[in-house]
Amino acid sequence: MAEKSSPFKVIIAGGSLVGLTAAVALEKAGIDYVLLEKREIAPHLGASVSIHPHTQRVMEQLGVWPEIKAAVVPLETRQHYDENGFLFEDSSILKEISKMTLNRWTTFMERRFMLSCIYNQVADKSRTRAQTGVASYTETEDGVEVITDKGEAIRGDMLIGADGIHSTIRTLMADHIASTDPEAAKEMRSGFVSNYHCIFATSKNAKATADGKPFLPDGAVHNVYYSGFSGVIAAGVPGLVFWFLFVKSDRTTYTPNTPRFTEEDMETTIAKYGDHAVGPGYTFKDLWESRVRANMLPLEEGVLKPKWNSGRVVLMGDAVHKATINPGLGGNLAVEGVVHLMNELVPLVRRCEADGRRPTKSEVTAVLDTYEAKQRPHANTIVTMSGYVTKYEAMETWWLRLLRRVSPWVSDKTKAGGFVGYINEGPWLNYLPNPDNERLTEKITEKQ
Repeated sequence: MAEKSSPFKVIIAGGSLVGLTAAVALEKAGIDYVLLEKREIAPHLGASVSIHPHTQRVMEQLGVWPEIKAAVVPLETRQHYDENGFLFEDSSILKEISKMTLNRWTTFMERRFMLSCIYNQVADKSRTRAQTGVASYTETEDGVEVITDKGEAIRGDMLIGADGIHSTIRTLMADHIASTDPEAAKEMRSGFVSNYHCIFATSKNAKATADGKPFLPDGAVHNVYYSGFSGVIAAGVPGLVFWFLFVKSDRTTYTPNTPRFTEEDMETTIAKYGDHAVGPGYTFKDLWESRVRANMLPLEEGVLKPKWNSGRVVLMGDAVHKATINPGLGGNLAVEGVVHLMNELVPLVRRCEADGRRPTKSEVTAVLDTYEAKQRPHANTIVTMSGYVTKYEAMETWWLRLLRRVSPWVSDKTKAGGFVGYINEGPWLNYLPNPDNERLTEKITEKQ
């Protein structure tokens, strides 16, 4: 009797939203993996992340949503202010979106909190290794071998580069193809552009004054529009607000040479823009003085043009598509990519296991090609739309300024319908129960 082949194993580089979601999705499917994160898991960076209804559905499937739900509130109202403090649009679009998506939410939370919630669903924590980066990899017909920055060799059948905009795996992939396709290698190293930068922060939802009055009610969002800069603040967690100051940069830069900002740079930016109001009765400076954590980064954007895989190695998330953060869709897009990949990979691995063999390199590559074919159109849509929203909020052109004046005349239901059309196309993990079925049953029961 022939010896049964060893289990299919995935190596994940990066404990990001993509990396951790992929880890839990693989574990739910019974597929072996190891996750390598060069820093700590879920670090404190001051960053926040939004969840839209189609991502909530995936988090429900993975068992992550109950912990998130217990700590956040749904965003329901969105008020838009012009540069003179005039409320020109009081929108209930978020409520309309919820109604159209089986009462799922849009909400904001600390990025660290969401990563922790996903990590808490990892049953076998020994599969995740913090403080362990990738130094190099070698790909063969039979598998892929990673050498860590500690000199350890790890073998697997496939490598996922989920290590962000400054992806080590993408750089290594560029090195691998440089001799045969120098143009693609160059594009991999410099394929993202930045025209804006942003202070993003978490603050206490109260002014740093004796009265401690909240900036805005829980579940509310404020947008403010100025020429060349803009701001968003959202109260998605009781007691906290997540806010952004978006500023048009004085020059266009490209990865890997986008700027690195310091605490002094943030102080200078607040000194320049801090006295401008974000909502009624408070300014960027007020938010800054109530901050818990803050950071400042360039807003890179783009979709990597070269192929996203090199056989057994594939790039995902910010490593291949980076959207500006104004509409809060980048993280949701990243989760879509995980679902598209898993929906192809899991059936392949299960078919091969039933046959007592491992997937061949050509079979793995075909899965990765299909993932890209499904994900790339979504990436193009979200990256393009996000870029327009960034320009729109900073009133970059005359026609965007005109659009801002027209927007209040379009009904919330109409605007919500356009976005819900995209949400309804969002994929779900087809090897796990679809929670929509339970929600539809509840909805029918409520009507009876």
